[in-house]
Amino acid sequence: MIKTLFFRFVRWLGYDLGITPNQITWGRLIIYIPGWFIWVYKSELAAWSGLPWQFFGSISILIVTTVIIFDLVDGALARETNQVSDQGRIIDPLVDKLITYSTLVVFWPAIDRVGLTVLFALDMASTFLRGVQVEGANQFGKKKALSQNISKFFFATAILTATPWLSTIGNFLIWFAVILASISVAIRILPTAVINKISVMIPQILTLCNLAAGFGTIWCALNNKIELGVLLSFVAMAFDLIDGAVARKLAVSSNFGKHFDMFADLVSFGVGPAFLVAALNNFSPLSMGIGVLYFIATSIRLYDYGRSKDKTPAGFFRGLPSPAGAWLVVSMVLLGQPVVCLLGLMLAAILMCLFHINWIHFNQALWNMTFLEVSAAVGIGLMMGFIALPGGLTTGPIMVYVFAPIWRKPAIVK
Repeated sequence: MIKTLFFRFVRWLGYDLGITPNQITWGRLIIYIPGWFIWVYKSELAAWSGLPWQFFGSISILIVTTVIIFDLVDGALARETNQVSDQGRIIDPLVDKLITYSTLVVFWPAIDRVGLTVLFALDMASTFLRGVQVEGANQFGKKKALSQNISKFFFATAILTATPWLSTIGNFLIWFAVILASISVAIRILPTAVINKISVMIPQILTLCNLAAGFGTIWCALNNKIELGVLLSFVAMAFDLIDGAVARKLAVSSNFGKHFDMFADLVSFGVGPAFLVAALNNFSPLSMGIGVLYFIATSIRLYDYGRSKDKTPAGFFRGLPSPAGAWLVVSMVLLGQPVVCLLGLMLAAILMCLFHINWIHFNQALWNMTFLEVSAAVGIGLMMGFIALPGGLTTGPIMVYVFAPIWRKPAIVK
């Protein structure tokens, strides 16, 4: 639904209003400038108006988010109306770089400066090569831009909510953007034979990052660094979501990759969340016992996935996917209630083994969310956010996903 509404909006701008892609690009820059100044001078504006500085910070975030969304619009409009021009190829990336790095520099005290410097250098190299080769951004370049933009949200939220550890997520996304930018530049300059060899390794490297994050979660649980452990769990989920998509995009697969991915998932989504819950319960015998049952349920779920994925309806899973089970558990961990965590662990274990129920693939659900689903996710997240801000916000999307089989069912083949 979101995708359909987006393209309706694009066509309305182009065909009904007659707005050109270059006009949108310049408009983005014009709208962005006051948003940037509002953030930089939010304290002064608060003193002058008597309103909280967080109010002005939120207004700035809203403006910058709108600018980022319209970055998608101008490209889609250019392709939809066949208005791709040499001028647009120059203006669009320059405006993007100006907006991106002037925003990131605002978070200079919290940002990883080495990562930002490397990213900037790679970005400039990619932009130069893009102009010389007269080619648009490749998929890795687009994902890099997405990672950059999401990092801004975490840096800003860390300041608005006085939650410094959110900046860690922002810096992770900066370094992830560095990896994507490196691949994007490599694709443009390396011979095809070398690129093909690297392509086989990229999904396995991403799976290795998933595994590393899983082991990091366990280490954090053993050292009572619960919030960092939860963060690493979400990092593992991100890499698990990406490695399969990248493998399909590059058309590479291997038996080793499949088994390696399953092992990484078992550690990251089976062992890691169980250890976090046990740590929150001071490693009581009850928490350890339920943790073992959760691990067994995750093992059964992953085994069933490998055995029956070809028989499962396209775009769906049998039983709750193990990353979603981990998300449910770590969201309960963020609420900080030991008993609630134990209940979440048991619930996730049961849902993962309900093989007669089909859950839609997360990638498909993300781009086809209805207005009611978005509203429910935001509403539940805000409600739980009052209990544990900002961690409680993560419960909204996963609770909607858990109940999704009620209204999202596989199509009946006649």
